[in-house]
Amino acid sequence: MAALGRTIPTANMQIEQEIALVLKTYGSGLDVHERKILHDYLSFSKKHTQACSQAVRRVPIHGILMAVIFEQEKQLQQLTAEITDLTRRGEEENSC
Repeated sequence: MAALGRTIPTANMQIEQEIALVLKTYGSGLDVHERKILHDYLSFSKKHTQACSQAVRRVPIHGILMAVIFEQEKQLQQLTAEITDLTRRGEEENSC
């Protein structure tokens, strides 16, 4: 019987491992509230696991950070659109 090789971790497994490592190392210097914020921040990457796996980076944190930046940009654009809409509505109400 041939010896079996190591299983290559999936992108999802790598993301989970990297998040746990960052929380353990960087997060250890934060208070409980800040650790929660860091965890939530890094969890954005889970929405983009497929994109992270397609990036094929040797260092998983690169894909994670790219996914986080992308998710924040989406949220920023959504908030900007909402602010623009609210401003427009306010100007319309004031002109009446």
